[in-house]
Amino acid sequence: MARSSNSIRFGLNPRGLPYDRVVAVAKAAEAAGFQNISFSDRPPENNLEGWTLATAVALHTNRIRVTHSTLNVPFRNPAMLSKMATALDHITGGDRVILTLGTGIQENHFTTYGIEFGTPGERVDGLIDAIEILRGTWANEQFSYSGKRYSVEDATVTPTPVNGTIPIFLGAALPRMLSLTGRVADGWIRNGGWPSDLDAYRTQLAAVEEAASAAGRDPGSLHRVVNCNAYVGDEDPATKLATVFGNPGGLMGTAEQVLETVEQYREAGIDTFHVQFQNDIIDEQILAFGELVIARAK
Repeated sequence: MARSSNSIRFGLNPRGLPYDRVVAVAKAAEAAGFQNISFSDRPPENNLEGWTLATAVALHTNRIRVTHSTLNVPFRNPAMLSKMATALDHITGGDRVILTLGTGIQENHFTTYGIEFGTPGERVDGLIDAIEILRGTWANEQFSYSGKRYSVEDATVTPTPVNGTIPIFLGAALPRMLSLTGRVADGWIRNGGWPSDLDAYRTQLAAVEEAASAAGRDPGSLHRVVNCNAYVGDEDPATKLATVFGNPGGLMGTAEQVLETVEQYREAGIDTFHVQFQNDIIDEQILAFGELVIARAK
C-alpha cells in the first residue's frame, strides 16, 4: 500500500440547508481553508439539485473546488455532462471542477423520476461508457464511440476544458468498481461513509492500487477521499457528540484528538477528508475546524 503523494485536503459536505445558507457556509469554508465543497445528487431528497447548486456556489466563491458524492451517471447523458462540466470549468477559470461519478444504488431515486435503473453490472457498464465519452470528447474535435449503454456519433464539445481535461473521481466499494477506479480514475471516494475498520479500508485500497499498477499508473498519485461527520471542541466528546450525531464516527473530539485521527488515516492512505457538521453549529465549527485542524494538519 502506497501513502498518497498528494497533499492533504479538507472538504465540506453541506446537507439540508436552504440556498442562501449553502452560499454562506461555502464562503466561510473557503475562508477557513477548506479546498473542496461536495453536494448531494439524490433528487428525491430534501436538497437542491446537485449540479445546479454546485454551479451557483462556484460563482459565489473564488477558489474552492466543487464536486459531488457522487454525481450519478444515469441521471445525465454523458455527452451532455461533458458539455456541462466544460462550461462550468470555463466559467470558473479552470481547476475548480471535480467530476466524482457513481452508478447510483437507490433504485427508487431513479424509478420515481422515470429514469431507467438497470442491474449493477449494467450501471457499471454505463459508467465505463461515460468515462470514455467524457475524455473522448475533451481530447478530440469529433468523437464517436459505441458502448454497452451509451454511444455518440461525431460528438463535438467545444471549447474543451481550460487545462485539456477535468479530474474524474469514482465512488466505489465493490471489486469491479475498485478495479475500474485503479485503472482509469484520478481519485477514489470510498462508498459507505467513514471507514471505522482500517484493515477493511486497506484491503479496498490495495485493490485500487493493484489495478493502477497493472495499468502502468502510479498508485500514489490517485486521490483518496472519505466522507465523515466532524466536530472539534474542548467539551467532553462522549457527552457532546451524543447530542450532535447519533452515530459519532469520523473526525471527532479535541483538536489534538482530531489531528491524531487525521494522521492515523493519512498513514492508511487517505489524503482528503470531506466533513459534515451538525447544521445548528456549522458556522462555529467551520471556523474552529479551519483554525484548529486545517491550519495544523500536514
